[in-house]
Amino acid sequence: MKKLLVITFVSLILLSGCNTEDEYIYWTEKTDNQIQRLDGANIKYEIKGGEIWVREKDMSKVVACCS
Repeated sequence: MKKLLVITFVSLILLSGCNTEDEYIYWTEKTDNQIQRLDGANIKYEIKGGEIWVREKDMSKVVACCS
């Protein structure tokens, strides 16, 4: 019984660590200047409906290079 609990616990930890999907958050309206800055800083982004969305984990880099 104890072995089953340990295996279940370890499996849950491993599966929760495998989430590789990036969270994107709204940054600003799309302009050529902003796109050039993001590209120059090698920051991944997506364009959705004329808006720039950046990865949440890159937000500090975005603020540093593009503000």
